[in-house]
Amino acid sequence: MTYRLSQSEFRAKHLSSYDAAAVEQYEAWTQQIGEVDELACLADIAQVFALETGMSVLDAGAGTGAMCRMLIRIGGLELTALEPSTLMLQKLGSKPELSSVRICQGFCDSPDEMSLFPPASFDVIISRQLANGLYDPLSAMVNWRYWLKPQGTVLLIDGFYSRSAWSSLATDFADCLPLAAIQSLATVPYLLEIAGFTVTHAGMMQATNALPSTRTEKYLVVAKLD
Repeated sequence: MTYRLSQSEFRAKHLSSYDAAAVEQYEAWTQQIGEVDELACLADIAQVFALETGMSVLDAGAGTGAMCRMLIRIGGLELTALEPSTLMLQKLGSKPELSSVRICQGFCDSPDEMSLFPPASFDVIISRQLANGLYDPLSAMVNWRYWLKPQGTVLLIDGFYSRSAWSSLATDFADCLPLAAIQSLATVPYLLEIAGFTVTHAGMMQATNALPSTRTEKYLVVAKLD
């Protein structure tokens, strides 16, 4: 492969980019997500899918726990956080409000990662701001299908980032990642369908995008197993 880094090269670069200072910077950014932002995100989800007490939910690409923090608001969910960065997970695990969250370290977009969880482990897999950073999004979606219970659901949240949005990084990530700079709702649903899902919703997050704090428009895709 000559047109982009290998997956192992990309992963090494990705992990090395999150040193202690970078994780603190990332955490400071997520701490700017206030109650209004969290409630708007949950309202957008509730418009198209009901998260219910007792559901087992995987937060794929959990970072330092921003999405887990939102999901805790619902109450009664069995939450698992999947994240490859040791320092990110340490930050997540240090938060008292997330003490009930099960933690698993790893990536999710290689066939080798399918064994991270047994089949039919989760009712819901939710990813927020993960898809744009996946080296192999189709493999991730195939893994998600394996990890989901029958009739399980994927909730995928991301944004329409421009190629220039990646220019501040001292990497060539934008040219490694298939979903880094997409500008259409077509691509993610297309990949989910190839992976064996039925897409039930693909649209903009109206409540989230109406907030002055939202700089990049966000979208939500819902895909289910038959």
